[in-house]
Parts: sequence; C-alpha cells; structure tokens
Amino acid sequence: MYVCLNGKLVKEREARVSVFDHGFLYGDGVYETLRTYGGKVWQLREHLKRLRGSARLLQIGVPWSDGQVSNWLEALLEKNGFRESRIRISVSRGENGFDFTMSKKPTLVIVASKLVPEPVEVYTKGVSLISLPWQRFLPHAKTTSLLPMILAQPLLKQKKAYEGIFLDEKKNVLEGTMTNITAVFGNTLIAPKDGVLSGETQKTVLQIAKKCGLTVKWGKLSLKKLLQADEVFLTSTVREIMPVRMVDGKKIGRVCPGSLTKLLMSAFEEYVMRDWM
Repeated sequence: MYVCLNGKLVKEREARVSVFDHGFLYGDGVYETLRTYGGKVWQLREHLKRLRGSARLLQIGVPWSDGQVSNWLEALLEKNGFRESRIRISVSRGENGFDFTMSKKPTLVIVASKLVPEPVEVYTKGVSLISLPWQRFLPHAKTTSLLPMILAQPLLKQKKAYEGIFLDEKKNVLEGTMTNITAVFGNTLIAPKDGVLSGETQKTVLQIAKKCGLTVKWGKLSLKKLLQADEVFLTSTVREIMPVRMVDGKKIGRVCPGSLTKLLMSAFEEYVMRDWM
C-alpha cells in the first residue's frame, strides 16, 4: 500500500515523519476521515473546508490548495487500487520547535486503506451506547488529540458497548467518540448543536429528513430526554446511519431500527446512488 507524504506517493513502510514533528510530540494537528462510493471521494470539498477551519483554530497553515490535495488523493486511490477506500487526511504543525503560534513547514499525510464495512448486524439490530461524563477540548476543531476517545475504549469493551456518548456538566448529550447522534420524537428529529463537532454526514441526513417531511431541530438534548426517545441513530462518514438499540442499558423505543431510521437509511442510500455514483 502507498501513502501520500507531503505530496509524494511512497510505500507505507518507507513513509517517515520526524520525531520532532509536533503531531508526534504534542498531538498538534488536525485531520478528516473520508470514504469513497464507487471509487469517488464522498464530500471532499466539505471535508477540506472543515479541515482548513480546524487548522485555523490551531493556527496551523495549510499551504496546499484543494486542487493539489484532490489530485494527490486521486493519484493515491489509483495507485492503491482498492474497490472502496477509507481515507484519512492529516495535517500537523510539522517540526516547529516550541513555537505554537505559526507553522513553518507543516506535514501532510494522506492514507487511503481498504474500506472494511461494519457487520450487517449493527444496521439490522442496532448498537449499544454508554454515556461518558467527558467532552472534547475545542470540539469545533477535529484535532489529532484524541485522548477522550482513547480513554473510552477500555470502558466500551468492558460494558460491551459499540460507542460512547459525551455529556457536558449538566448531562446534556454532545456527540459520540467517533459519531454524531440524533434523537427521534414522533416526526421530529433533535440533534445537539453546541459543544460538538458538526458532522458532514449528519447534516446531509437531516437535509434528507426535511425533504421527507420531517421536522428537524438543533438544540439541547439531555440524557434523560434521550432515554425517552422513540428512536436514536448515529451518523458518520464511514458508518453512514447506524440505529441505536440501547443507551446505558435502557432499551430505546419499541423496535430497532425504528420506522423513521429505516426510512432515512433507505433515503440516504438512494441519495448516494442517484446523486453520487
């Protein structure tokens, strides 16, 4: 497999980043996760826009144009030749001493590995979640500092849960460690807005929901209210729409996936097939 390192395609075993790189030393970087459909990169423009926004918050320069990154990514996909790919674009401050106010020579790494689908059962039977009294620092930036997510993994394994959801100090639901969360009450969908990283797939799904005649609201969602939802689902670029069966050991709704979640799963698939592939 090949990776793209600062615009050059190199074999993965030959790809090297300095031990003085800020990404390694301090987790001082940003990233985006993408995927392909039919070999075409899904929502590349939107993800690059968010990448640049995250980099601005950390004052990391991104000297490469979207066109350059797109060309390098396309060349990488062609070189690796996977039918479908999971992609990660990372930018660190590079070697920069103890200066965190600028980036003299940032590092760009693009990895395109074979996309391994989730088991069918997680979509047909739903997943289990646990709540976590944590939240990410600087949630509007998708940074490579993933300590809360890392600390969650042993707990998820212990509780046999698929995903964890972060809560603020007032027990309002924020987001999953790797996903966004949406709750369904009747024909109304509620998605947390403050203190979360805006999800590109979630935004697309909720736009589709509006076209299906559903009401969409962005706002506060307490854990107590979430547990009373008719349906709950997760969204992410790689996982798409994933129904939630249980939160903190409490069953969600009467059946999983619920009728509206199934509707949106079908509508999203049609959207991808019709407008993307």
